Amino acid sequence: LWVDAGSMVPQVTNGAAAGTSESADAYDIMNDYFAFDSSTQEYVQFKMVMPEQWDGGTIKAKFYWKPASSTDTNHDVQWGIEGQAHADGGELGAWGTQATAVTDNVIATDSPKKVHISAASGACTIAGSPAEGELVYFRIGRVVGGDDLNEDAHLLGVNIQYRESSTASSA
Repeated sequence: LWVDAGSMVPQVTNGAAAGTSESADAYDIMNDYFAFDSSTQEYVQFKMVMPEQWDGGTIKAKFYWKPASSTDTNHDVQWGIEGQAHADGGELGAWGTQATAVTDNVIATDSPKKVHISAASGACTIAGSPAEGELVYFRIGRVVGGDDLNEDAHLLGVNIQYRESSTASSA
């Protein structure tokens, strides 16, 4: 499931800065993004109803991002995701277990013009009793102190991976 940065909101406390950029070439490619600092823990959030085929188990995430300006390939960024599920009448509460942070390296020359796609994160357990039809809140953060890119990392979006149950739900 693709979730674009334009569908996310910055957390009120320590939220990442929202931005929109246009490529500096003849193609005028537009990107919504969130800029995550290298030294302050910041977050963005989004919510969705997971597909009916979701088995309610753990999820994984791939992060799509680019560095603000770096062209140095000796740097990397770490991302993490966590979530909580709520049924009808569910009370908003604690986040689930944050996924194992995934590290992605800066790509060679002209990195700010290149989309970076991380490997899949480790398994993320969603808090609550996740089930189909429930509203799931997700929170993404850059793992401060876990990477060595000394500038903003621009999150473009995230791709959520989930397992499906072997039977379709009944109407």
